[in-house]
Amino acid sequence: MEWEEVPSPKITGKNQALVRPIAIARCDLDIGIVTGRTLFRPPFPLGHEFVGEIISVSDDLSDRFTTKQRVAVSFQISCGTCPSCLAADSKSCTTLPPVTSFGMAPGAQIYGGAVAESVLVPYASQMLLPIKESTNPVAVASLSDNIAEAWKLAGKYLETRPDSKVLVVGGQAASIGLYTALLAHRMGRGTVVYWDTDKARIDLASSLGIPCEYMETYPKSAGKFDLVCECASTKEGWDMAMRSIAPNGVFTSASIFWTNKWEIPYLELYNAGAKLHITRVDSREYMTKILSLVESGIYDPGPIVTKVASFSDAKDAWIEPSTKLVITQSAIN
Repeated sequence: MEWEEVPSPKITGKNQALVRPIAIARCDLDIGIVTGRTLFRPPFPLGHEFVGEIISVSDDLSDRFTTKQRVAVSFQISCGTCPSCLAADSKSCTTLPPVTSFGMAPGAQIYGGAVAESVLVPYASQMLLPIKESTNPVAVASLSDNIAEAWKLAGKYLETRPDSKVLVVGGQAASIGLYTALLAHRMGRGTVVYWDTDKARIDLASSLGIPCEYMETYPKSAGKFDLVCECASTKEGWDMAMRSIAPNGVFTSASIFWTNKWEIPYLELYNAGAKLHITRVDSREYMTKILSLVESGIYDPGPIVTKVASFSDAKDAWIEPSTKLVITQSAIN
């Protein structure tokens, strides 16, 4: 990784905002990106989870947003007006090439990354979500992705089935597993168990009152659960999670396996019945869901942040081990 001086972005048309990132979170996926364990190929700007302050907006948005207003920014770039966006499926926006986002190729080569002094946000009326001044930007820096994943994995199911027995399998999607376990613990009325092979993450989850199970290796099964949220990102964790689904239970996953060939215990699931939900997160839609829980005091993701570093130290901090790193930058003067 290297710092690079580039021209400052400028507003060039309607529905745009210039934003100064003040809290930039390192996504669980970013570790894989910088260590070469993904299919992304450098060079491209880094950083896609961030909260910022508005520097300026295009004239057509002057009655909607104000200078210095704090906003969370969707990492998935979407227009807000195409059929997919109007159907609440903005991750599949048809105006842009597939999987266009900040901080990851190929979109980052056009739209940049959040580890920057300023970011130009296109389709700002769709992409920006105002947050209250009282909301800690460090706590919600991951709102657009890793925290939103918790809604994808658990929140959307517990909203209608709060009595579900829930298993969260922690692992390489480290912060997602903890965000999800905490959300299930706060939303659900049934049993919630967080399972991990990492003692530090177990200790953090335990400190938040979440029931935990720790073993150095994943067993064949952890029992039977109505909702299984898999965040291990390893074959061993995946296999345990698959074999822990109760009859007619739901399986969700945060993992990205860089292959089209991946095993499931098909006959076991066929005989028992299961619903598998494997998909990218709906960033903009789920941000709203989670933020309402945060600002109402029901859910506080802040304790999952394990390291905070200054913007000037971002290059070194980005590759240091920590469950959830947040880079901070001073607000607008």
